Amino acid sequence: MVKISFLGGCREVGRSAILIESKTGAKCILDYGIRFRGKQRLPQDFDHENLKAIALTHCHVDHSGAIPYLYKEVDIPFFTNSITLRISNILIKDMLNIGNFSYPFGNEELKSMMRNAKFLQNELRQKIDENFFITFYNAGHVPGSVSILVEVDGRRILYSGDINMGETNLVERALPSQFPEIDTLVIESTYATREHPPRNEVEKKFVESIANVIESGGKVLIPAFGVARSQEALLILEKHNYGGKIFIDGLAKKICDVYMHHPEYLKDIQKFKNSLSRAQFISESQGRNDAKNSNAAIIAPSGMLKGGASINFIKSFLNDPFSAIYLVGYQAEGSPGRKLLEEGVFEYREQGLSHKVNGNILVAKCNRDYFNFSSHSDGPLLHKYVENLKFRNGDNNIFCMHGDNKSTTNFAKELIEKGYNSVAPEIDEIYSL
Repeated sequence: MVKISFLGGCREVGRSAILIESKTGAKCILDYGIRFRGKQRLPQDFDHENLKAIALTHCHVDHSGAIPYLYKEVDIPFFTNSITLRISNILIKDMLNIGNFSYPFGNEELKSMMRNAKFLQNELRQKIDENFFITFYNAGHVPGSVSILVEVDGRRILYSGDINMGETNLVERALPSQFPEIDTLVIESTYATREHPPRNEVEKKFVESIANVIESGGKVLIPAFGVARSQEALLILEKHNYGGKIFIDGLAKKICDVYMHHPEYLKDIQKFKNSLSRAQFISESQGRNDAKNSNAAIIAPSGMLKGGASINFIKSFLNDPFSAIYLVGYQAEGSPGRKLLEEGVFEYREQGLSHKVNGNILVAKCNRDYFNFSSHSDGPLLHKYVENLKFRNGDNNIFCMHGDNKSTTNFAKELIEKGYNSVAPEIDEIYSL
């Protein structure tokens, strides 16, 4: 009998990890990420004996960050793709070198992970053991992101990973019609209780708001995740014919270069090239000074204002009533970005930051706003995704994970009402299929 163990990502966002085990004991890990809070940052550990493969849905460290831990003692095939591997390496290195948490692995294990990587093309069935196969499909989340179909002992288990069925400018959307009939679905629930506003309306308001600030003599800081969200913001400015100056700083610059070298993972490489040609890349402190003194839009990580290149700019923006800070990504509870939006103050909370003003707190004089450019499907699209899948044998098994307690449990209840055998599993629970 096939077993599925939930090692992380249950009723929480972070440390996603699923273990699939065949009736002969062969094992496959789907994702093995970290979370940025609490003492337990890694997923639950497990017996590594007979682990045949590791497969990764995408580069974000809540899915990839703990994979090096699995390479402390043995070599295991690591299935991914070229763009995901390259960006995962960048993000995990940053996590190890910049963070203030001591992980039970380091750069040597990361190197071993890189050596064991095997690239798998989408929709190409890969055997990992007897009667045990995996197949990648586009997930529409970030460039290179995939959903994983596991076929084991005659059962088909679909692990969605992070999915987006909505239209974006950077990647093609996920399509549930691409999958064969399945027996079991493991699905993300991040925004299962929410409905995103119409994307095109948000884009227009975003560009118009920036143009108004620039025309009034101010400047705009756009703190954005370096991976995908910064590039999406750039494409939105290009799409809506924004004519002002644009600067890009920090990790976003490096990821732009990675994307240029992997055009097959982008929706429209020519549009991406056009957007890059309009932007100025900041490469040194003098460039940052030039950007600060320019009537311009500056795209700089981190997206939650926890650190990164955006911290080099924020003081000058906070003190300027003519300027604005426009957040474009998820703001976790307790994050500096969330506090800026809700309370109008910015608090320097990370160790080692150079700015110390009035007890580490600055009151925002600038305009501030949030624009929802989520790369996750909202509740209506998650339901549509499920309804367009085909289940065989009448099992209709669905596990709701990768969301807070409310999102996962409510989503599971709603699916039960529609006739699915659905549950929001808890960490360390094991189910037989």
